[in-house]
Amino acid sequence: MRRTISAALIACFLASTVAFGQTQPPAQAQPKSDAKITAEQATKIALERIPGKVTSVVMERKLGKMVYTVEIQTPAGEKDVFVDVQTGRIVGTD
Repeated sequence: MRRTISAALIACFLASTVAFGQTQPPAQAQPKSDAKITAEQATKIALERIPGKVTSVVMERKLGKMVYTVEIQTPAGEKDVFVDVQTGRIVGTD
């Protein structure tokens, strides 16, 4: 009887683990934008302003505008370049 109960508990545990592992995590909310430039183009634009190694490119809202935030590692530390997704113009650095 104990073996039957133990086997049933293990089977339930494994089934729930498999089912849980197959679920998709909720999608991350991405800002809605009809970007006219790509992340790759924004990266090239940012690197022309601040040379270095790009560590991250994300689209986000800054000061009411949708921008690509391009993080660049430089010898002086990490710098952020904000590139407008519509125009490709640099709207700021940090």
